[in-house]
Amino acid sequence: MGAPDHRRRRVVKEQDIRPQDLFNQYLELVRLDNEAFFADHTNFLECDCPACGSGAVDRRFRKDGFEYRECTDCRSLYQSPRPDAATLARFYRDAESVKFWGTEFYRQTAEARREKLFKPRAHDIASLAEHHLPADPAARFCDIGPGYGTLLEEVAATERFASVRGVEPAPSLAALCRNKGFEITEATAESLPDDTPRADLVTAFEVLEHVPSPLEFMTGVGRLLADGGVALLTTLTADGFDIQTLWSRSKSVYPPHHINLLSVDGYRRLIDRAGLTCLEITTPGKLDVDIVRNILAESPEIEISPFVRRLVMDADEAARAAFQSFLADNRLSSHIRILVTTR
Repeated sequence: MGAPDHRRRRVVKEQDIRPQDLFNQYLELVRLDNEAFFADHTNFLECDCPACGSGAVDRRFRKDGFEYRECTDCRSLYQSPRPDAATLARFYRDAESVKFWGTEFYRQTAEARREKLFKPRAHDIASLAEHHLPADPAARFCDIGPGYGTLLEEVAATERFASVRGVEPAPSLAALCRNKGFEITEATAESLPDDTPRADLVTAFEVLEHVPSPLEFMTGVGRLLADGGVALLTTLTADGFDIQTLWSRSKSVYPPHHINLLSVDGYRRLIDRAGLTCLEITTPGKLDVDIVRNILAESPEIEISPFVRRLVMDADEAARAAFQSFLADNRLSSHIRILVTTR
């Protein structure tokens, strides 16, 4: 048997779901918001590694006035000191970058993201239910941070769940989801009311990198799960190729939004500290190579190894696709998929 033929494998493009001009506009607004909201660091809070709790630090760098640290023990990357909860709440309520993401960015990318992100996610969720909850046709589903409710719509369309609901802290987004017919608990995972209905399958897509305390968030996920339920979480990992290659120049590292970029080992330790059981960790990302390629095209002066530069800039599409598959297969992509249970 010969080597696998990668020539027919299409490289997924970052531009498909995150147009560079639009995303760069957003990042510029984030930088301006940082100057407006976080010029005074008086109330910033020092924190140990949010994954394993260690206070030992290896590498550090500053970005847009904030410091990021790499944990010596588990190699997670995190921001410290970080804004207090009240300042962060004001930021997420009033910041122009937040408004831009929720209006202009969403409007221009809504359909592409529905087709390329939310529909595949909904099918994945239904498949997870068939595998982990096969004897429960009345399974209940809940998404943490449903935003505009697109995923809730797609999950409901699979007709796999007896109920589809969400946990959304933003009043405007909670109202929008309710207007689409979904029951919403207006809270964060960390502040769930005691009477919040439990769910058999819980999801949280791209939430963990934002939260002030990943441990409190994961503990909240555990409280939301019914006995024997499973939770699917996706987020970013500092172990990923694009983050390790670009480091402080990575567009995935931007304060105060992305403040937790834990390692694979860090997520395992976090899950254990939260009293949950890890069923599976994978990194099925498809964009690492394209992300590095796009940033090097914008900023060719960035110093990286000649081999990596040649691979991402000069190799043909088949070679880049094969390398991206290698990253995904070996937990070396920055997009991480985590499955946990209460069992």
